Amino acid sequence: MALHRLTSITLGVPDVAASTAFFRDFGLTGDSVLSTRDGGEQLELVPSANRSLQRLGVGTDDLDDLGRIADRAERSALGSVVESTGDRLVVAEPVTGLLVEITEADPYAVAPTTHTFNRPGANERFDVPAESVLTADPVAPSNLTHVVYGTPDQPTTLQFFTEVLGFEISDQVPGIIAFTRCGEVHHNLAIQAAPVAFPHHIAFEVDDIDDVVRGGQHMVDIDPDRNMWGVGRHAIGSNWFWYLRDPSGTFVEYTADIDRISDQDLYRPKDWQGHEFLYSFGPPVPAEFLEPADMSELIAAAG
Repeated sequence: MALHRLTSITLGVPDVAASTAFFRDFGLTGDSVLSTRDGGEQLELVPSANRSLQRLGVGTDDLDDLGRIADRAERSALGSVVESTGDRLVVAEPVTGLLVEITEADPYAVAPTTHTFNRPGANERFDVPAESVLTADPVAPSNLTHVVYGTPDQPTTLQFFTEVLGFEISDQVPGIIAFTRCGEVHHNLAIQAAPVAFPHHIAFEVDDIDDVVRGGQHMVDIDPDRNMWGVGRHAIGSNWFWYLRDPSGTFVEYTADIDRISDQDLYRPKDWQGHEFLYSFGPPVPAEFLEPADMSELIAAAG
């Protein structure tokens, strides 16, 4: 697979200052362009009347991949090349116009975690408390790991990302949502059927379940209204989750221990049914998670 990770996204938000404050509390650093610990600048916030995903950045192994993707886009009826230079390719998704920016990018350089765990028959820590008990440091998300994006023509958007850009389907609920990857992480982009284009949620990977809980608790201690759903564990992807609500209405997830796929040829996607994919355990799914409260506003704004 030539592609290997998300690099960054651009979110349109009604109040850049309020969203910036939220993401700083969440653990990112910077101003209107915010950084993760290991991914660098990964979240750009720009003014917009309604929340929107305006750009999705994807990293590729080498510059030759840009030419191959551009050739596929030009031969296909799906998407159109907006910009093609020696080190940057921008392609517009055909249904929503989402700009996908592809550049050469190195894999994340992630320092190994020092967290240790004791389990029956497999003890790693002696004579000291768990690190999460001792630390007062805020949670620092490692990287932007996935985006869930709604589109009014899910099959066509999915076809664009798989056939033109080279994403692979990991698992799906056919016709409703497809979890796709551009690297070894189980999903980097989930494409869901929706009445209108919108960002359902974005997820940032942290080191372990301790950081999921510490991060989520910190956010709701600041403002209980930020809480959306968690803590729990998804069925698809197996990842731990805690979702918060940012000021624009987009859900933002702390996630950890997500599945990895090492052999692209041997892995076989599974077709799931209904909402069984949502979680293995955790609190009941909030109605707003399935039907965001501002959906009617987003539909009206789309005309």
